[in-house]
Amino acid sequence: AADSAYRGMMRGLDFSRIILEEEKKDEGADIVADQSILVSGESGAGKTVTTKFIMQYLAALSKKVDSEHAAGTSDKSSIEQRVLQSNAILEAFGNARTLRNDNSSRFGKFIELRFSDRGRLMGASIDTYLLEKARIVGHTCGERTYHIFYEVLAKGALTTADRKKFFINNSAASDFAITTSDEGRNRSRLLHNAYDDHAKMFEELMTAMNTMEFNRSEQMEILQAVCGLLHLSNLTLEGAFLETNDGEECVLNQSSPSLKPTLQLLGVSYEALNAAVTTVQFKAVGELVKKNLNATQATRAVQALIKGAYDSIFSILVDRINSCIVGPTSDKEIMEEGAFIGLLDIFGFESFETNSFEQLCINYCNESLQQQFNRFVFKLEQQEYRREGIKWDMIEFEDNQDILDLIERKHGGILSVLDEQCKLGMRCNDKTFVSAVYKKCMSTSDRFDASKKQQSQGKFSIHHYAGIVEYDTTGFMEKNKDEIPMEASELFSNSACGFVRNIAQVISTQLDGAQKESKRNVMKSSISRVSVGGQFSSQLQKLRRRIDETHPHYVRCLKPNDQLEPGRFDLNIVVDQLRCGGILEAIRVSRAGFPHRYTFDHFNSRFGILSSALTSSANKPRVPRVVKLNLKRKVAASKKHRTDGKKSCEGLVKVIAQWILAERENEKKKEEGANPNDVLAPEALSPRSFWKTQASQTTQKSNEVVDTSDAGIQFGATKVFLLQDTFDTIERLRGQVMGFNATKISSLVRMYLARRAYLALVRTCRDSMIHTDFARSNTAPAIFESMSKDLVDVNLEIFELKTSIERASSFFTEKSEQTEYEWVSIGHGRFAKRKVSIDSDFVDF
Repeated sequence: AADSAYRGMMRGLDFSRIILEEEKKDEGADIVADQSILVSGESGAGKTVTTKFIMQYLAALSKKVDSEHAAGTSDKSSIEQRVLQSNAILEAFGNARTLRNDNSSRFGKFIELRFSDRGRLMGASIDTYLLEKARIVGHTCGERTYHIFYEVLAKGALTTADRKKFFINNSAASDFAITTSDEGRNRSRLLHNAYDDHAKMFEELMTAMNTMEFNRSEQMEILQAVCGLLHLSNLTLEGAFLETNDGEECVLNQSSPSLKPTLQLLGVSYEALNAAVTTVQFKAVGELVKKNLNATQATRAVQALIKGAYDSIFSILVDRINSCIVGPTSDKEIMEEGAFIGLLDIFGFESFETNSFEQLCINYCNESLQQQFNRFVFKLEQQEYRREGIKWDMIEFEDNQDILDLIERKHGGILSVLDEQCKLGMRCNDKTFVSAVYKKCMSTSDRFDASKKQQSQGKFSIHHYAGIVEYDTTGFMEKNKDEIPMEASELFSNSACGFVRNIAQVISTQLDGAQKESKRNVMKSSISRVSVGGQFSSQLQKLRRRIDETHPHYVRCLKPNDQLEPGRFDLNIVVDQLRCGGILEAIRVSRAGFPHRYTFDHFNSRFGILSSALTSSANKPRVPRVVKLNLKRKVAASKKHRTDGKKSCEGLVKVIAQWILAERENEKKKEEGANPNDVLAPEALSPRSFWKTQASQTTQKSNEVVDTSDAGIQFGATKVFLLQDTFDTIERLRGQVMGFNATKISSLVRMYLARRAYLALVRTCRDSMIHTDFARSNTAPAIFESMSKDLVDVNLEIFELKTSIERASSFFTEKSEQTEYEWVSIGHGRFAKRKVSIDSDFVDF
């Protein structure tokens, strides 16, 4: 896919230059220089690794274009190295262990690699989608949060001084709330536990940061903020807050062991942190109202603070990476004349025991991309048939637009209902939301289902393209709001740490953007702010428009088993992935048309053997069985006669079509109950009579005009198109021809071997007769000889007709001649006699 995308980009750039030079804007409308590669598959199928391989391959192609890199020099800070090293940073802060994958990307990314008109990598940019913020503060048993938290805690990653500075000198993952789940049982269900060497992963992260020009101070501030979030998470544990005013209010417990490290690492005061997590401010009737929170609400405020801060850290790192890999901005002309290749590494279809809001968004994304894939495959079929000028009928394919309408339709889709419920605030909760969904979706969509049992539990099911998934609506409202506390921006803006102040700027920008979007949509929507579902839906629509402007290439990653165990292939799991990925549907669409296409030369080379089998051989010249050998004559290599591939292919297609139509007539006669003596089955005939029958079927109608489309063959401008049934019939015939020819060749080889064995036996008999008295016979040789100075050319066929005594006597001469003949093999089953003069003193008669 990477090579095809690169070649397609270069073809598009070359064609664009030709169009500009010749000013032919209407030609080549289907040729697009910009390419995209969509890597998809289930969790654990290898999407992230595949994306890295594709980036490495494209970077290697870019280096070949540059003569400096091609000479063998390497620059660690080159644009290629920066693009490749960006993966280590994104994986550390955006990947985590799940039940199905040890290194699962918990966000989607679209990497745009920009190339010059010569094919050299000039720069890149990264867009991210839907970071799973809920994983930061909680994850199920057997899973983990993001790698970075375990990397800083790993022994040997940081120096002793740095560990003391970050208050993690004697700490482990089990000492913090966000790195522990379900009483510390954080082991994966996979048979192997990869990505456990966190110290090595931390070393790779530091190498990547150095390549991206993060200085030592910036690296330490980032790690300081990460460790601050580790300690801040412990403030969600029991005893972190002291209740006051009969439990309606609370304050931070100053004796909590994690409070002091949190304050020092985040650079904030106790008063500021206590006000940020124990109170909330909101506007009511134009006035700012302050409300105190109880301990439970304060705990949720801490979790919201952690999620908002970590999301801001991830955004800062992505922006910093983009600033490092953007490339030279001065070469605007080169960038405008070039093109880009986009890599989409998106989360695959997910279905777990408990599916929540994140799974709904992920599966919604997969549904949208699946529709784009189906329409692209269908579009390719139309373009191919139209370009080749063949007859074709409309192909029906399954469209999942009704599923997308169920999820995204305005004033009736699940996400729209969720946004409306979130707008109503405290009056609505998860129960009111799911009731509204039942009311609006049960009667409007066949893809939506909710049994009585599911309704009592607040659940519903959606019949997705890949299968049925049950969703639990618990937490839908809170996750969709994902409100960033206004106090968080004020808290971090007064921090003593520069990187934490940058976090405050990102949060403030997000709040300002949400308020502007809310004001802009006052007349269009009743939603007071843009929700997570709304943001993701708009990002997805933008992504699809971006892909539609390129020529896409698809990479489907499959995993052989759920345990990721090598050497084990589970057929049911693989087939299920093929179905979920739309591969089987794409094959069905292809088979409904003309799935097999051959160029003229390829068709001639593969099926040209059928021409001799299906035509009469009465007028073929007969090759002589024996040809005299002339060792002195030099035979020049004959030039191959070049024929027009299209004309020869037309004749071959006509012969094959005639045979197919004749065979169908025979089958029709059989079904109608014709006399079995009049119609003989091919398998009931001998091989020789079978091919005579096939030849007679075609030669009888050779002068008739044959419509090849009736036989399932379409003759295009550059290719031959075959229906699936026609292809199966031709392949079966080709197999029979190959089998017959193989049998014939085998018989000739066995005949040759038997002849050689027989001649060896004759020579052995001759040698034994030389030393007998009968060998002194003076009988002249009774074979035809063609005399020369040293060699005698012998007709082997005539030699074999002589009796054994005559053959033996031909090897000897009269005694007075004192001359002996020596037989020498000259190849191809032929022999020659060489005269050998010997001294009479050494001859014993």
